[in-house]
Order: sequence, then C-alpha cells, then structure tokens
Amino acid sequence: MATTEEGGLMSEELQIQSTLDLRYMRVEMGLQVGIALPGANLPDSFLNCEFVTLIETTKFGMMCYMKFEYNDITSLDKDHGGLEILEVKSVTKNSALAKVLLNGPVAMIFCEDNDVWWVNPTYLNPIGLSLTIRGTRAGLTRVRESFSQLVGNGFSVKLGAESMHSPEFRDMLPHKQRMVLDKAIEMGYYSRPRGCTQRDIANAMNIKQATVSEHLQSAESKIINSIGT
Repeated sequence: MATTEEGGLMSEELQIQSTLDLRYMRVEMGLQVGIALPGANLPDSFLNCEFVTLIETTKFGMMCYMKFEYNDITSLDKDHGGLEILEVKSVTKNSALAKVLLNGPVAMIFCEDNDVWWVNPTYLNPIGLSLTIRGTRAGLTRVRESFSQLVGNGFSVKLGAESMHSPEFRDMLPHKQRMVLDKAIEMGYYSRPRGCTQRDIANAMNIKQATVSEHLQSAESKIINSIGT
C-alpha cells in the first residue's frame, strides 16, 4: 500500500514537471532610464559588471558571483549602491571575480519571486543593463510589471529561442510570419551568440531582407505582448 501511494506521488510529481513551461526573456535598459536606481553609478567604477552564477536568494538580497572589469583596482574597495562586495575570490590588474550581495530594487524582484531567475549573459556596462531571465510565463509577466513600476516604459523586452519556438506562441501568427520565424530559429537567429543575420535568412528563403525584418518584428511584437496579457 505504501509503495502504491509513493508511486502515485511520484507520478503526480512527474506530471507536474512535464507541464512546467520555462522560457527565456531578455530585458535591456539604458543607464539614463535607470538613473535613479542604486546601481546606476557602477559604470563610473567598472568597465563591465558580469553576473556569473547565483549562490542563493535571501530576504536581504541576491548572493552571487560576479566578474568585474576595471582600469583602477581600487574600485573594488569603494562603496557601491545596490551592490556589496563580500569577498574577492581572484584578482588581476584589470579584472576580478567576487562574491557579492545585490540588494537594489532590480535584484530584489528576483529574491521575492521563485518563478524567475538570472542566467547568462547578464551584465551592466556604460551602455546599460542587460538581464537574461529564465522562468515561467507567469513569472516573466510579473517581471515585466515590476520593471514598469520601477522605470515606466523605458526598457525593451526580447524573447529567447526557446520561447519563440513555443507552439502556443507560433500558432497565433499568420502563415508567412510563422514561416520566417521558423527559418530564423532554424538558422540560429535567436541563439546566443546569434547564428545568422536577417540577410542570411532572406537569401535562404529567396525574399527581401526588408520582408524578413517586417515579419520578425511583427511576430516578436505579438509574442512579447501576449506575455503581459
């Protein structure tokens, strides 16, 4: 009887796992858009701040490893808003790997939501912030809403290849858009790093690059907007 019950529980767990739909989303935001956020001054000290891996999320912030690139090594000793360097694990003249606590409002979004988390590539540099996020559809929707509350509409959202390939999304597209999107996915247009250009897709399909651009932009817009509904 115990074996049957355990087997039933295992089957239920596997069923839940099989229906879990995880997707990728990339959020990009310029420095001026997030100028009021605590980490906006980090590019004054670092050429690049790159997320490496998560250690744990706590009520105090996100503990993780980050790689820093700089011209002045003393940047590691300064106080930085939204980021506390806990331990420098390795260091060279122009870069360092450090254990840090991220406690700014952006990081706290992910500490308070177990359905979304950071993955690579995620970084902050003088151009702006680029976050690659993985999570459930509901989690990604909440992230969009949280970013809207923080900075209004001053950020862009792009979906990764796994999300773009979802049958749920592709079925909402007209036939021609779906054909171009399928070819783009097949050729690695949405891969990281990008495997082809729009011109490559146009040549493969024997159509104009402008047509490829129009279909992909329309498809991306429909899919991205559907996440927030």
